[in-house]
Amino acid sequence: MAVTACGNGKSSDETRKTPSTQASAPAQMTSSADPETTAKRQLLDAYRHYWDEKAAAYGKASMSGTRLETYAKGNALGLAQSDLKNLKTSGQVTTGEPRIDPQVISLDLQKKVPLAKISDCVDVSTWKVLDAKTKREVALPEDRRTKYVSNVTAEKWGKRWIVLDVKPEDRAC
Repeated sequence: MAVTACGNGKSSDETRKTPSTQASAPAQMTSSADPETTAKRQLLDAYRHYWDEKAAAYGKASMSGTRLETYAKGNALGLAQSDLKNLKTSGQVTTGEPRIDPQVISLDLQKKVPLAKISDCVDVSTWKVLDAKTKREVALPEDRRTKYVSNVTAEKWGKRWIVLDVKPEDRAC
């Protein structure tokens, strides 16, 4: 399970401020911004929302009441659903959120369905796994990788970017 293999430690409030702060600066750009800059901003906003919704779902071991399916489909959604099933089966939830540092590495707006690739440094060192009943922290392997590279593929469906594939690498960033 990705959550127990990689925990994180930033508090929910702390982490939620980071993406929205980062997302608000580009949003203040004028409407004359070039299409590529606008697309990158929208893509990164959608990716940050994906992580916000994923953290909310993991915090209760359920997608119920989240908008994860709005931001993720395919492999990305399937991995999250698998993690959620494992959390629920184990009687666990998470607290906090990963810290992310996504960079758009390719963007093709000329395709019929625009395609983008993101390279992200995901830091899950402060994402804690808790026993759902007792709220006590679950011990995780000390040698687990807590900061790793993740390769992401997204497509623009209509006016929205959708995270389709997330491939964590077994290498630090």
